[in-house]
Order: sequence, then structure tokens, then C-alpha cells
Amino acid sequence: MAIGEVVLEAKAISKSFPGVQALKDVDFDVRAGEVHAVVGENGAGKSTLMKVLVGVHPRDSGEYRLRGKPVSFHSVHQSIAAGVSCIYQELTIVPLLDVAKNIFLGHTPLKPGGRLDKKRLYAGAADILARLDLQVSPRALARDLSVAQQQMLEIGRAISRKAGVIIMDEPTSSLTNKETQILFRVIRSLTEQGIAVVYVSHKLEEVMEIADRITVFRDGQRVATLRRGEYSHDLIVRHMIGRVIDNYFHKVKASAGEKVLEVNELTKAGVFSDVSFSVRRGEVVGFFGLVGAGRSEIMRAVFGVDGFDGGTVRVDGRPARFRNTLDAIGAGLCLVPEDRKLQGLVLKLDVQDNVTLVKMNELARFGVVNRAGDQAWARRFVKELDIRTPTLKKLTAELSGGNQQKVVISKWLMMDPKVLILDEPTRGIDVATKSEIYRLISDLAGRGVGIVVISSELPEILGICDRVITVFGGRVTASLDVADTDSEKIMKAALGGVS
Repeated sequence: MAIGEVVLEAKAISKSFPGVQALKDVDFDVRAGEVHAVVGENGAGKSTLMKVLVGVHPRDSGEYRLRGKPVSFHSVHQSIAAGVSCIYQELTIVPLLDVAKNIFLGHTPLKPGGRLDKKRLYAGAADILARLDLQVSPRALARDLSVAQQQMLEIGRAISRKAGVIIMDEPTSSLTNKETQILFRVIRSLTEQGIAVVYVSHKLEEVMEIADRITVFRDGQRVATLRRGEYSHDLIVRHMIGRVIDNYFHKVKASAGEKVLEVNELTKAGVFSDVSFSVRRGEVVGFFGLVGAGRSEIMRAVFGVDGFDGGTVRVDGRPARFRNTLDAIGAGLCLVPEDRKLQGLVLKLDVQDNVTLVKMNELARFGVVNRAGDQAWARRFVKELDIRTPTLKKLTAELSGGNQQKVVISKWLMMDPKVLILDEPTRGIDVATKSEIYRLISDLAGRGVGIVVISSELPEILGICDRVITVFGGRVTASLDVADTDSEKIMKAALGGVS
């Protein structure tokens, strides 16, 4: 199709689930050669529309057309065959297959008689890898690739299927800034070839950089579609939440107290070495570095998830070497992990059980949980953190990402922590919920809790932290007072330049 022509068009799409109107009379289209970004709060309807478009969910009403012809996909296989591919945030790479077989999964080149055509397979994969600027061997096992490289493989798979429309759901959630720019170059290359890209993301700075048009969803409806030159950060946010967010980061300068956590020369062979830092009561300390720098690994060692070979940890001035996470929790440390679904929640349990999980032993007598006390605790934190759930018995898996994150945080707040470690606390969360979490961090610091925030977002580090510690190659390269630094100095230190 010619650049600028409508490739995929949806009209008056509605979709409901039991008790929820997920989409209501939504109009949406994407054109050949453009990046059409979709933004909105968690639960606004973005992902539901994408799943309707590719056949994961049937629509209740409305119609859509592909290249001007009415279509109705009843499965993902049908949408892929028609040239519409979706790359989800949860990767679908097969770890034990090599790169080439992952790229051509489902349509492997065959010789007459049905035998694998290895020459075409690996030559085709090499061509796609070159287009993606991905420096890996077509014969490398997918499990040996980084998460960012696996993400690029997903795009390669869509290219191999000659997709005319590629939907990307939070494509940069695991990418570094450099990898994100490589992805943007790939996206621009795709659009130059006439491919239409739908880009779903919470990262507004990225959206404004890459998008030709931005559609904003709120409460299951399309509230605005803005062209390049029409949109600004504040305008997008206002459309998303229906109001202006005042004091987005909610940073209140706290009076730092005594050292509550001290780490000296912590070392784990091949992972990190000679790591030293401290956290004071009421202080928010940011950990910043590129993916793979060792930030999360350092905190997992401190928290007792993984061991370490040398160095010391002190809590309130007393030596502490935790044999496991229970020891760390008992000493007053709590860790909100990066992957809330796999490491922070039991998705098949309801909100009440997830919130009170770490206090279950205290709420039980002779092995029987006091359900009234259990419910009272859960109700308290659901109210305090404004966890949006119709009932405490709602399955946690059915909540939005932002509300799931609030459940994880509330679980640890029940332990009244001395030190709260938050690993990428706002990843995949809408701007309004981010602001709520920033307010919570500021409030906790004001109560004297020592806070550690591991984040890949520099505006977040600068907006909520008192100090920032940069990590490169498993070593601390700088400890900077946020009031006396800027993003350039932080990035330089995170790239290995000692400040």
C-alpha cells in the first residue's frame, strides 16, 4: 500500500467482560508507513483493543477492515496469516531453539519432501539480523541471549512473516537507552518500507520521540488522537487522567538520620566487586546503571536471596549476614522485586491473601488463620494505597499492573520495614499510578524509612532521590548528591566514567 493509506481500521469496537466494560465504541486506525502510539492508564483499554484486533478476544460489536476489506480474526494464527503481528511484553521465545529457528518459528523453510532447508533458514535469519543491527549468530541458542536481544528476535519474527502491521506492546521495558535507540532505528526502517507500527507504551518521552500520531485511551474509550506537533507531555497526561497532575514526583526533602544500612566491599565473583554504600533513615537512594550493570544482583545479595563471597552488611550498626530472605525480613529489610508477577505475587491468590501473605504466621493460631484479622489488615492497606479492586477476593492476576504493584508494596509495608528496596517500582505503570507511588515513597521517607530505588529512568532518579549511586560492570562508579548533579554526569558515571 502507498505510504499514508489506512491499512487497518476499527470502527465502534466494544468489548465487555463480566462486570467490566473494557471498550466502548472505539474508533482506531493505523496507516502504512506510520508509527501510531497508544497510551493510557492501566485498565484504560489499550491492551484489550490490541487483543481484539489480533483475534485473542472476540469483539462484542463493531467492525474492522484490513486494506479496505472487512476482516474478523478468530485466532492469532489468522491475524498473522493476514499480515498483522503482535509482539507482547511477555516474550514468546523458545529458549532451546537457535536464533534462526525462533525467527522462522511456524513457517520454517522446507525442501521438497518436507526436509528443513538449512541454507535458506540461516541465510534468511542472517539477513533479518543485519536489518535489526543485531550482532548475534543465527545458530546461537535463544536462551543465551539477553532479554533485549530476545525482544529484537520477536521483531525479527514479525519481519520474517512479512507483516504489514506490527503491534508492539511495551517494547522497551527491558531495553537500555542504547538498545532503545537501535529499536527506534529499526522501527523507522520498517515504516520507510511501508509497514504500519502500533506502539503501546507508558513511556511518554519515548512515545513523543517515535510517534507520528498518539491515541489516548481513558476508561475504555478513545478520548483523543493527536498528530506530531499537536501533543505535549502535559496535554497527553491531561487526556489520560482527565486532570492535571500537580507536583508529579511529590519529592519532599527529608532530614536524613543515622545510617540504617551499611554495605562495605561486598563481592561476588563474576557478578560484582568491592561494592560499598550506605542508606540513612529518611533518605531515598537511587541505584542507576545500564541493564546488566549488577544493580539488582547487589540488592539480591544484600537481601539474602543470593550469597556473596566477601564484604560486610550492617543494619543499625550491627553486622548482618542473612542466610535467607527470612533473616533479612526479620532484620527490617524488604525487597519489592523487578518482576512483580513471577517474584512478587501469587497471581492465583486473591488480593487479601497476597497483601497479608508475609504476616500469615502472625495471623494464625494453631495453624488456623484469623480471617477477620486478615481481612482487617488487607482492607487497611487497600484503602491506604488506593488499590482499585471491587473486592478483597478479586484474583490478583485480574488487576491492572499498577494495582498489582501496589499489592506487592502493601505486603511489605505490613512488616514496618527499616529499609525498603524497590527494584524498577514503576515499570509498566501509567503516569497517574507512578505519581501515587512517588508520593508513597516520599511519605515513607518522611516516616524515617530508608529507601533504595533501582531504576532505569533518569527523570525518576532525579525526581525522587536524594542521592544516586551509579553502577557499571558490577562496581560502584559514583555516589552523587542529586541536588548537585544532572543527567549528563549520572550517565557518564553509569557508562564507567568515575566521578
